[in-house]
Amino acid sequence: MSNLEPRTRRPAGETRALMLGTAIERVASEGLHLDYANLELEDLIRAAGVPRSTVFRIWPDRDAFIADLVRALFEADPGFEAGFDEATLLLLESTIAAAAAEPGGREAALQAVIRETAAHNIVAVEDSLTWRAYRSLSAALASGDSVPGGEGIRVLLGEIEQRYVERMAEVYGRLNTALGLRMRTGLTARDLALAVMGVIDGMSDHRRIDPDAVDRPREVSLGADGTHAWHLAGLAVYGVYTAFTEDAGT
Repeated sequence: MSNLEPRTRRPAGETRALMLGTAIERVASEGLHLDYANLELEDLIRAAGVPRSTVFRIWPDRDAFIADLVRALFEADPGFEAGFDEATLLLLESTIAAAAAEPGGREAALQAVIRETAAHNIVAVEDSLTWRAYRSLSAALASGDSVPGGEGIRVLLGEIEQRYVERMAEVYGRLNTALGLRMRTGLTARDLALAVMGVIDGMSDHRRIDPDAVDRPREVSLGADGTHAWHLAGLAVYGVYTAFTEDAGT
């Protein structure tokens, strides 16, 4: 008996993995088009070398496939689940630990956390396949045009964003504890996470158009710690953070 299985006998699980892997490679190299024109099922079937009949048993139409693909994109990215990419998260964790060791320098510690992580994270966002896909999907839905998986994709993006915001809120809660801060009355760590995400998203959008205007360092003094070079996103995030939090001892 031959070790090579006929194409039509390829297991459904293998077919699913090959189709999604091929589509993810396509998105990585070409981006996610607003109308998903580069993700036609027949083209992906040929590229993946899988049986057409099995594909349509797994996904009855392209809407179902796109929904599965979007979920696979995000599930494959631990950075999105964690709220930050791995390098930013490590930087954030080390800075939180340092801040906790020096409770007297809370303001300087908060500035250091945000100055370092915001500048790094906005670049990481731009380089992230997951975030590019997220923004493309959001833009497609916001355009008002009919897109494959329309309402289903909207629901899925809502679920993904909820998970992301919850992870960010957990990190900010730990940062607040380390620095002796608390959320102002009427606000939650989740509110803070949403506001910071809005700042980073907006800065990232403008950065694509005029990167120098966003990335050019600003030499700014924000207190006794002296003058430091700030990324514009860091300054904006710091403004949001200090507006949303207060001294836990007051």
